[in-house]
Amino acid sequence: MPKIDLTISISVIVALCAIISPMITTIINNRHQVKIKHMEHSQQKYEDTALHYRNVYENYLKHAGRCIYYSDNDALKDYGEYYYSALMYAPSDIRTDMIKANELMLKSRFDEASALIEELTAKIHAIQ
Repeated sequence: MPKIDLTISISVIVALCAIISPMITTIINNRHQVKIKHMEHSQQKYEDTALHYRNVYENYLKHAGRCIYYSDNDALKDYGEYYYSALMYAPSDIRTDMIKANELMLKSRFDEASALIEELTAKIHAIQ
């Protein structure tokens, strides 16, 4: 049976560990970094989408209020622009109230429209 020198065996094992260990660490680290980047990208996409929806709803409410309290052609024009944008993103229960409020404003029934817009504000806040 051949004799194995223990010092040489240990030094070979340590040398192999010194070569393999950084490679394994690099692979694990790269996978972790990819997961982190994916999570950051998903979070950024969510924030951008939420910010866009918020901007659309805020503009709708701002111009609806302007249309109710300072009704002129410019107010109606701006309101109409944001009305359809917000209508596109609104869930069905909010959409029906938005349509009712729009009909009331077009019929110059601003008191009723104002009450409905106030209810819409709470509903829109709840979905954000």
